[in-house]
Amino acid sequence: MNLLLLPTQVAGLRLAKDDPRAVHLKKILRVKNGDEVDLAVRNGSKGKGKITLLSNGEIDLNISWFPKHSADYFPITLLVGISRPQTCRKILDQATSMGVCNFSFFEADKGEPSYRQSSLWKSEEWKHRIENGVSQAFASYVPACHIFDNLDGALSEEKKKLSPNTGIALDNYEAEKPLLASSLAESRSVTLCVGPERGWSERERNLLRKSDFPLFHLGKRVLRVETAVVGALSILASSYW
Repeated sequence: MNLLLLPTQVAGLRLAKDDPRAVHLKKILRVKNGDEVDLAVRNGSKGKGKITLLSNGEIDLNISWFPKHSADYFPITLLVGISRPQTCRKILDQATSMGVCNFSFFEADKGEPSYRQSSLWKSEEWKHRIENGVSQAFASYVPACHIFDNLDGALSEEKKKLSPNTGIALDNYEAEKPLLASSLAESRSVTLCVGPERGWSERERNLLRKSDFPLFHLGKRVLRVETAVVGALSILASSYW
């Protein structure tokens, strides 16, 4: 936890002694009276919170806010076929910390339908994963996340974007070119599409091509979905460093 991410901008905050944030501050960071911790408000400013340790175990934070800054994620949207819950958890954690601005998960033709019924999606866990990734990255802007019934719906939503956008899809089998940072051409935003564990169906490949999502590869080795996501994002994000 590199900063505390708050829902609203407040002048002060009191954390109960059993609040996980208070436990982390006391047991992991070992804060003392007068120490300062980093905070941010969702999609807004960062700040500093001055610590006061109370005798009942609670923590008071007196917060000073910095001016609001521009969005601190990259113009990269990630479309991913719903995979095993543990795989999707890793993707939410890592892709958020790497700076994607939007997630779209979809039920792929070769995906397992039961994965969508996981507690990851049926509870608030996916939101917490994203917020933890933002905090880990010492950022404040929180990416959106949507779920679609199929690739068709996810791509249809992408077509509604007004700004110029480059579409890219990863494929192990029919891609002829490696993914490079230069694949972005002149576009300032990119949508990266990654299939589930079992890959694309022929119908989905045809749909991607018709939707101007050319197929690229990450070399000859077959990678786990979460590894392919991190590898591809590293290449694409380097264009914005």
